[in-house]
Amino acid sequence: MFGPDLFGNTGLMESLPETLRNNRSVEVLEKSLNNKRLAHGILLHGDDLEELSQVAQAIASVLLETSQEKVATHPDFFTLRPAKKARQIRISGDGGRPEPNTMRWLLKDLMQTSNQGGHKVAVIYEADRMNSATANAFLKTLEEPPNQTTLFLLTCRPYDLLDTIRSRCFNFRIKSTSTLLQNKEWQEWLDQYSVWLDALNKLSHGASAKDRCDAVIHVYALIARFNGILKALGNTAWEKEKKSLPDNITSEETEALETGLRRGVRQQLWKDIETATCQFSRRLMGRGTPQIRALAQAIQDIEHSTLLNGVFNLKEDTALENMLLKSLRNWPLG
Repeated sequence: MFGPDLFGNTGLMESLPETLRNNRSVEVLEKSLNNKRLAHGILLHGDDLEELSQVAQAIASVLLETSQEKVATHPDFFTLRPAKKARQIRISGDGGRPEPNTMRWLLKDLMQTSNQGGHKVAVIYEADRMNSATANAFLKTLEEPPNQTTLFLLTCRPYDLLDTIRSRCFNFRIKSTSTLLQNKEWQEWLDQYSVWLDALNKLSHGASAKDRCDAVIHVYALIARFNGILKALGNTAWEKEKKSLPDNITSEETEALETGLRRGVRQQLWKDIETATCQFSRRLMGRGTPQIRALAQAIQDIEHSTLLNGVFNLKEDTALENMLLKSLRNWPLG
C-alpha cells in the first residue's frame, strides 16, 4: 500500500487537500494505485480545472516517488497546454517542427527512456482544446503507450474530445468542492445582481418607461464592474501562482499557464452567477410553472454565454451583456 516511505513521500490522500479526499473518484483511483492496476490513460473531468490538476499531480507524485511540491520539476513529468491566442493544443511548431509545448514534442519525450529509470507521467491540460490533427497524433500513443507511462487528460468539457480518445481512457468525474469566491467586491457584485433580478421580477406590462430604462442601464453598470473585478482577481491569482513556477519554465509555457489560470477564475465567476440565479429563483418558490421555465431559460442563457466566452473566445463583457439582456425577458413574471 502506498503511504509515507523512507524519503517522506506520501500516498494519494495525504497529497490532496482535505476537501478532495472524500471524493468517490479519488477513492477509486487510490485503490487502483494501491493495487498497482492504474490505467495508462486517465480522463479527469469536472467543473474546476485546478482541482483536476491537484488530483493528477498527487497521483504523479506517488508514481514518480517524489513530493507534490517537486513533481512539476521532475524530469519524468511532462505537460502540454493550450497556447497562443487561439488557445489550441498544437501538433507542432512553425514549419511542422517539434517545439516545446506541442504534441510532437510531448510524444518525443514519452518515447525516450525514463530519466530516473522508473515511471513517466504526462498531463494534458484542457484536453478539449486539441484540434483533429493533434488528437489523431495523440491517439496512437494512447492506444500503444510506452511501458510505465501514465497519461492524464484534464478537461471541463469531456464531450468535446474525440469519442475514440474518450473511450480509450478510464473516465473519472471529480466533483467540484469550490464555493462562491470569497472576495468582498465580488460578493457585492452578486448582491447587486440579485437586487437587479428582483427589480426585473417586479416589472410588468404596465411598468413605466423609466423603470424599463433603469433596468437596461443597470445591465451596463454590472458589466463595467464585472470587468474590473475579473481583472483584479486574475491578477491576484497570477501573482500568487508565479511564486511557485520552476526556474526553467519557458515564456510560452508561462503564457499558457497564465491564460489557463485566468480562464479558471472566469469560469468560477460564471459558476457563481449561475448559483446566485438559482438562489434568486428559490426565493420565488410558489410562482409555479412560469418561475420554473424562467429559471430553466436563465440557466440555458448562462451556459450559452459561458460557452461563447470560454470556447469561442467571445469577450467577457460581450458574453455577459448577451446573458443579462436575455434576463430582461426571463424574469418579469407578471
